[in-house]
Amino acid sequence: MRITFLGHAGFAVETAGALVVMDPWLTPQGAFDSAWMQLPRNHHLAPRVREMLETPGKERFLYISHEHKDHFDPEFLATLARRDFTVLVPKFKRAELQELFAKYGCKRVIACEDSREVPIKGGYIKLFVSEQGTNRDSGVMVRGDGQCFLNINDCKMHDRLARVIAEEGAIDVFSAQFSGAIWHPTCYEYPRETYAEISRKKRDSKFEAVSRALEAVQPRAYMAAAGPAAFLDPALYALNFEDVNIFPRAPALFSFLEKRLPDAPTRYLEPMPGDVLDAGTLQFVSQVPERVTADNFKAYLETYAKDMEHLFVERRRDLPREEVEDILSRLHVELQRKLDLLDLHDRVGMPFYVELTEAPTRLLRVDFKHRRVEEVPELRDTTRYAMKVSAGDIVRVLDRKLNWEDFLLSFRLRLSRNPDVYEPVLHGFLGVEVEDIREFCDGIRATEARKERTVVEAGGKRFSIQRFCPHQGADLSEGWVEEGRYVVCPRHRWQFDLHNEGACKTNNASLCAEPLLDKPEHGRKDRGGDKVPADMPPVDKAPVEPPRA
Repeated sequence: MRITFLGHAGFAVETAGALVVMDPWLTPQGAFDSAWMQLPRNHHLAPRVREMLETPGKERFLYISHEHKDHFDPEFLATLARRDFTVLVPKFKRAELQELFAKYGCKRVIACEDSREVPIKGGYIKLFVSEQGTNRDSGVMVRGDGQCFLNINDCKMHDRLARVIAEEGAIDVFSAQFSGAIWHPTCYEYPRETYAEISRKKRDSKFEAVSRALEAVQPRAYMAAAGPAAFLDPALYALNFEDVNIFPRAPALFSFLEKRLPDAPTRYLEPMPGDVLDAGTLQFVSQVPERVTADNFKAYLETYAKDMEHLFVERRRDLPREEVEDILSRLHVELQRKLDLLDLHDRVGMPFYVELTEAPTRLLRVDFKHRRVEEVPELRDTTRYAMKVSAGDIVRVLDRKLNWEDFLLSFRLRLSRNPDVYEPVLHGFLGVEVEDIREFCDGIRATEARKERTVVEAGGKRFSIQRFCPHQGADLSEGWVEEGRYVVCPRHRWQFDLHNEGACKTNNASLCAEPLLDKPEHGRKDRGGDKVPADMPPVDKAPVEPPRA
């Protein structure tokens, strides 16, 4: 098995009988309205990947993990002339990917349910589908030539990795996201010290998630992928050089892993786009000469930014007052349409304000309690959530050139909230498309309806808790305990305080924890000294990521 790194989360896996191209993100325009650019740049690989997919011989597959544009690249895929390959996509409730590829004109489209195997000569491809609330993602496994590659990219399937390995057997090469991919705290107006502290916790929490994944999978090699993007828009460029943020590079992860897992047999590899790895020997068959290192990183980005500056010059223009007023009116209608469909509106305890930078005295105030959007001249609520954005950026959502989540990931907005608490319904209202609002609400209710309980042991005491995380339904029996009192969700690392009825530390969610009076006679001790049930993994004291925002 040969694995070619295509940049970001992209790979091409070749076995004796098949080729699987995974998440090729190659367009020079980047993603999320050009806010994210590939790092290192990989645009030169587009002809090579086209040749892979268009050359007859082996059975050829194109796998797309989910809709985010740093994984699903419509611009590059439109350049493929010969499309006699098979497309593999996860079967989500939202059928957008299936519908897009149904019109694409390829050999066939297979929408895979969770754990579905697609046979290939001498092995198989298997997809793992994860869909919770607004998060839709998948991982992929390729087994062939006596080797196995598991790529979970951004997929939050950490709570099931141990079971996957028990069912599938040994993994030779493993890849998983290690860098942030969210707008919190990047877009929030925090004091510098607060921003750094939140970033540090989220960064270390992501590293801890990779550590635990490696403990569960125990691969022979880990390939660092789905790392940070390059932010080349002058308005975002400083993100590349912050002392602490949620976009670390691979060497920082490897330093963490060497301390966290000092005896691990896994090799840590940082491939550059175009590098080819032999999964049997774990040796690079070929490596590209251009390597991005700490020493040349700044100069590399300066050259990259200069080459791409035309993308951002074209974005700048002053809008006439009439156009701003029209955008404000259209945004008013869009927000009201969302609100009309949000039947969980009564759960939001604060209003949401939107300010266009070109019209600072004409704010839109979303009143969830009374289910109306009104125009007001200024902020008038102490308890509030607020967003500032330019009319030229938000109009791209209204024109359907971006969806709401892509817009949020463009980082071209500023957010603030008081109190600084994650509110899941308000978050969904902002990030979900109009047509998905009802399904979003149904998903929250479905998660809340799961009342199965489990027992967790912490600090020498036992507690009965809800088994499934109230955030997005992760199985907490695959979680762990920290500091003798906090249950940690394995998917997003939310903390729940067993000494406070299982309340989330930074959110109003709860596991409805109840202490049990009977004391167990036996149990194994974790490395932190606490006992844990036999079906839960060993406990480490690890940093915890605040809720996604």
